[in-house]
Amino acid sequence: MVRARRKAALEPWIGTKISATIIDFGEPLLNQLPSDAPRELREQVVQLIVTFWNAHVMAQFWGQPEHLLAIRNRLTQAAGDQTLDVQALMAFELLSARRQELRFSNDPRAVGHWEVRDTATGQWSIRCDARLPPGPAPEAVKSR
Repeated sequence: MVRARRKAALEPWIGTKISATIIDFGEPLLNQLPSDAPRELREQVVQLIVTFWNAHVMAQFWGQPEHLLAIRNRLTQAAGDQTLDVQALMAFELLSARRQELRFSNDPRAVGHWEVRDTATGQWSIRCDARLPPGPAPEAVKSR
């Protein structure tokens, strides 16, 4: 007897905001920020998170692995030359490992424009625009 295949479940990223995904993805770095971190520092950390995210997306879904390789090579060389704190390389490796987690691994969205926003309650948030890779939409998007 042959069993019929069930339709694949929707990807975990479907229906989520890219900003929420970036916050979740970058949580290990964001949690290291002091609550009173200056805006400039928050923006630098978010820039790092977005850069690492986009490099992985470009390598996996956009056919541009050179970005990921270039970041890894620059960070490795700078850490070896001691022109950059080794923690930057460690952050890259940590987020690279997180990118392999199920909730992130199949997300083809790159981050376009982004900004850090201060809220009326004294908190801050991230606003991001998502960009899908060129070409046909991923299957999970088509089936929706």
